Amino acid sequence: MQLSEAQKQAVEYVDGPTLVTAGAGSGKTRTLTAKIAHLVTRLGYDPAAILAITFTNKAAEEMKGRLEQATGLAISRFPWVRTFHSACFQILKEHCEWLGYHKPITIHSDYQQKTDAKKVLIHLDLDRKYLGPLRSLISRAKNSGTPYDYLSANGRLPRMREAYDLYNEILARQNAVDFDDILLLTRDLLEKNQEVRERFRAAFDYILIDEFQDSNPIQNAIVDLLLRNGNLTVVGDDYQSIYQFRGADPLHFIDFPNKYPTTRIFRLERNYRSTEPIVAATDALIAHNRSRIDKTCYSTRPGPLIQLAEFLDENQEASWVARRCWEYRNYRKIPLERMAVLYRTRFCSLALERAMRTNRLPYQMMGGSGFFERREVQDLNAYLICAVNPRDDASFERIVNVPKRGIGTGTLNKVLAHREAGQAIQKTCRIALQLGRIRGKAATALNQLLELLHLVSRKPPAEAIELIVEQTGYRDYLGSFSESAEDYDMRLENLHQMGFSASQHRTIAGYLEDCALVREDQDDADDGRGVRLSTFHAAKGLEYQVVFVIGLEEGLLPHWRSVTSAGEDPETAVGDPGLEEERRLLYVGMTRAVDRLHLSRARARRGEFNRASRFLDEIPKSYLEIAEESI
Repeated sequence: MQLSEAQKQAVEYVDGPTLVTAGAGSGKTRTLTAKIAHLVTRLGYDPAAILAITFTNKAAEEMKGRLEQATGLAISRFPWVRTFHSACFQILKEHCEWLGYHKPITIHSDYQQKTDAKKVLIHLDLDRKYLGPLRSLISRAKNSGTPYDYLSANGRLPRMREAYDLYNEILARQNAVDFDDILLLTRDLLEKNQEVRERFRAAFDYILIDEFQDSNPIQNAIVDLLLRNGNLTVVGDDYQSIYQFRGADPLHFIDFPNKYPTTRIFRLERNYRSTEPIVAATDALIAHNRSRIDKTCYSTRPGPLIQLAEFLDENQEASWVARRCWEYRNYRKIPLERMAVLYRTRFCSLALERAMRTNRLPYQMMGGSGFFERREVQDLNAYLICAVNPRDDASFERIVNVPKRGIGTGTLNKVLAHREAGQAIQKTCRIALQLGRIRGKAATALNQLLELLHLVSRKPPAEAIELIVEQTGYRDYLGSFSESAEDYDMRLENLHQMGFSASQHRTIAGYLEDCALVREDQDDADDGRGVRLSTFHAAKGLEYQVVFVIGLEEGLLPHWRSVTSAGEDPETAVGDPGLEEERRLLYVGMTRAVDRLHLSRARARRGEFNRASRFLDEIPKSYLEIAEESI
């Protein structure tokens, strides 16, 4: 395995704790894999006694494949190349009796966890709208390592501690754990049981951890409990730590040398991916973060300056992006799948999807669904469809009890028992009300729904959407399926974007036609071809020949949540953890580019004027050129 001098030094050093701080595109996974191979083939370590931790199953499988090639040994010889959760569950399932469980212990799926959380809400007589926030708070509490302290400091929901305990009781009664329990319970097991702790300490001669900047307090505690002799190598890039919302803290990486005073630091600073202007510009940007381990990243590959463009609104911005993608494909012969458009928040994809359709360019949504495939958008569109097309049974069945209004399956079946052949369900419901076949609360609720649809049918599309949201309590309903406060905010932003998009149309029918055409073009890209549309988070670890980073505006990047916590004044916000994470997000987005990078902003988005992102002032002008199309 060919290595640079810096990589070779990091690989061969085995005399104590080692921190490898590796810039974007510097070959850190290659270095980590080479070190494991070096331990096995040159130093005689038993591959079964090496614990190598990755943060995704995909990364673990990739590392196993590389090790098989580098050492000539079968993958089965490396049983402890795993994710944190996988490694911990191996320990937990073998010794779960010590914590009061029986073998075999099971892991509840996301669906099962939702069911368990719903039982908590029912038992405590709490509104279903708390489902998402409850699950998010439980997860964060467990990942903090000190759940009750976290709940005391952050428990904004009613009866939070009681809900937390009941949720865990429900899991325990089923001899089950959730995903977050795997780490928390393994930590507890290793702390409380010396026999188990000493057994696994003796089992691992060397520990290596990839993406260490994304570790959380529990993961760090587990490493400490398993570490026997200081044989520890961690690899990562604090510049790319972007999972604070999941409990990750880059300070674990930054403070590693203080925690282990004999640490040797190796810096992988050469970027093998991107051109010199891209690397120099991103290095200058991230230098504004106070919390970091210094390194000077560089590239020896020349390339064009980063292009900066400013537009009147998001539609003009999206049209420019689509035209440039078309030109790159037709004139420079760059495949569409080697191009990516990156953004901070998912609602930004709508203007892009429309622009791609206009320019007949297929596209792929990375790490999520297209705008019109999102649950909240489909719900509200179903209301609009029912208002203008009473014969659309599928849409009516979708919204008849969304949000819940007491019209369950039993009520609907009672109505449909009198349905004539070919009769629309909506008409059948109207007849059932007239003839008194439904009574009580169900009749009132059904009548209110039908009245709402009648009112909606007479409104322009944007007003119709606002009417639906207000009269159904849909904003509260969002909370019942949002996974976290951040997820709720993103879904709410989707509703705002939907309303703005609808305001561009005179009729509901015209708006729905536009929605259908955008979805049709998304279906055309199912063969894997097409421009990649992605959030920064979903793009991490990937690279593209051409990258567009859009939406460089205050309130979007940095996001308003971080600005609210950090303060509006850039001077007083210096060093704020939330703002520094936003800067790291932009760093991650920009460093996905191999050859060409474009940055853009819109003066107005969703009809609201925005200032340029403060981050643009942190990129030296010498690495930028203004696009010809810029206003």
